[in-house]
Amino acid sequence: MPPRLVNHVNPSDLREIEGYLQAHNLGINKYRVKVNPNHGVSQTLGIVSRRSLPPDISRCTWAHPRLYKYLMDFAAKYVSVPFTSIQVNDNYTCAPHKDVNNIGDSYIVAFGPYTGGALCVEDFDYDINHRGLLFDGSELLHWTKPWIGHRYSIVFHSLEPKDRWLNHVPSLSEYEVIEHEGRWKIRRLSDGALFWGKQGLPHPLKGRRVNLN
Repeated sequence: MPPRLVNHVNPSDLREIEGYLQAHNLGINKYRVKVNPNHGVSQTLGIVSRRSLPPDISRCTWAHPRLYKYLMDFAAKYVSVPFTSIQVNDNYTCAPHKDVNNIGDSYIVAFGPYTGGALCVEDFDYDINHRGLLFDGSELLHWTKPWIGHRYSIVFHSLEPKDRWLNHVPSLSEYEVIEHEGRWKIRRLSDGALFWGKQGLPHPLKGRRVNLN
């Protein structure tokens, strides 16, 4: 199915997200160098793949639970496709690529004080400034055009299940954002475990001594 421009987005519904991004540096994602060799601020909230481990909630999610809440509130109002993950881009230029680890349609919208910056999909430009676009980024080559100003974009997408994960990707419905002891935290519904700041998922190798001999 070809890309489809959908809803116009009320700027007020992006104000909390934009304000949070202005006040917080999400850091450099070294795993996005194939998309932008010059790096940039591009992080994923929600479910991510984790090398040899099964996919689970991302480090950026529990480090920024309030941002995750704002994104989920936005999705409840505007995003009509299922998703497992949310890519957040801050002045991030994407070179031509396909989202080889995704499946199905993604929803993308851009915002901020900028001009230009169209999303080019298979050589056709789409103006996504406060306008949602549905497209299958796993099948269609896409990239961003140059812009002037400060451009943010958010992409709601789904990880493709892999054989090595037993074809299972966790659902975001397994987690929620709560206020606890004066802080926003991520709560896992299955056992009530709380994650926030640097208090993330335990790693099976954490605390083990590495033998370098």
